[in-house]
Amino acid sequence: MGKESDVRNIADASKPNAGRIYDYLLGGNHNFEIDRQVAKQILQVAPHMSGFFRLIRWFLGEATRRLLDEGFTKFLDFASGLPTMDHIHQIAPKETKVIYSDVDPVTVAYAHDIIGENMDIRFVVCDVRKPEEILKSGVVEELFGNDRKIAIGLNGIAYFLTDDEFSHSVKVLYDWADKGSRLFLCDSDVTAAKTTEDGEKTLEIYKQMGQPLYLRTLQKTKELIAPWTTEEPGFMLVEDWIDMDKKMTEKAEKTWGSGALYGAILKK
Repeated sequence: MGKESDVRNIADASKPNAGRIYDYLLGGNHNFEIDRQVAKQILQVAPHMSGFFRLIRWFLGEATRRLLDEGFTKFLDFASGLPTMDHIHQIAPKETKVIYSDVDPVTVAYAHDIIGENMDIRFVVCDVRKPEEILKSGVVEELFGNDRKIAIGLNGIAYFLTDDEFSHSVKVLYDWADKGSRLFLCDSDVTAAKTTEDGEKTLEIYKQMGQPLYLRTLQKTKELIAPWTTEEPGFMLVEDWIDMDKKMTEKAEKTWGSGALYGAILKK
């Protein structure tokens, strides 16, 4: 997982960073000029992306509130991005235990500054493609004890994973978690054959950043999440989860040809 001092040394304000770009598009201020420049390039060809990322964060908030109502007090979140703008610990009551993780050590370094000395939170480097690394690291037992009935978040990350990587991750987490655990996630429903010219430009920007997007249909996502099962209301448009109109879906379909966001809370 590396030492914090080692992580801090690689921060480079001259290179764009996906976590800081995400923060900028959410309206945060933990980003550099280079991040804002790339974000503006993305918005030129995909003007819905700012709202797209907000929907992901709003779904995370809604899912967190529902899981808190069910009695969950321990959350393990993958590809967390910066813990700003209504993240889990900002919604949950004090003493809720949260483990955030991200593959990008620069994001983790900034997160340590943001979180400060909160002893109920951990933020570690972990690749969602290899969740077994965090499960075996000792940090889970340190914060959660022996409790494996927890809420697990995979939001806004599935489209950065190949089908095999996504399937592996959800299967490892299923095998590790106790019965009654929940997995909350959202993913886009994209039909590659309908991708527009602007959609292709968006894909190229992310490819040049070293983070290619792997687009799939909602039906394919449903196949890959097995053996997790959906509970009511199943997969819904994220706008329906948060009770708002479908403007973001309409903008995504206009820009990309498809790409509506769907969310679900799954169970073991």
